[in-house]
Amino acid sequence: MKAFAKSILFTGVLVMGANGLMAGQASDSWLDQWYRAKYGRSSPGTEARQRAEAANTAFREETAPATRQGATPANTWLDQWYRAKYGRSSPTTEARQRAEAANTAFREETAPATRLVATPANTWLDQWYRAKYGRPSPQEEARQKAQGR
Repeated sequence: MKAFAKSILFTGVLVMGANGLMAGQASDSWLDQWYRAKYGRSSPGTEARQRAEAANTAFREETAPATRQGATPANTWLDQWYRAKYGRSSPTTEARQRAEAANTAFREETAPATRLVATPANTWLDQWYRAKYGRPSPQEEARQKAQGR
């Protein structure tokens, strides 16, 4: 029993000597790092401390300007995930971009107005046909004949 009591006292002296009082620590960096690794954000205590520091500073960080329809989208991670998975923007982002394009005063021209015949949408097929057979595909030949080449 004496050895058990001595080990408890020895452990207590080491902990208090190295770290001071364990319960009185202002910040626990390993806990913050663990919380950030597990949940992807700072711990609530760290966030509260950062908010208090931001409220007490004279020069605050500027926030992003709000768009015409309202604030910026809150879940940009969903758009990034959707783009990574499907290779295009999410439907909500595409709808927002279409609305912004419709409401802007100056729009970019997508194709020159002088072009009469549009190029085919899948040029890879024509390139594949030319690489395989050494001549343009029948569709490409018909298009060139219609243009008068």
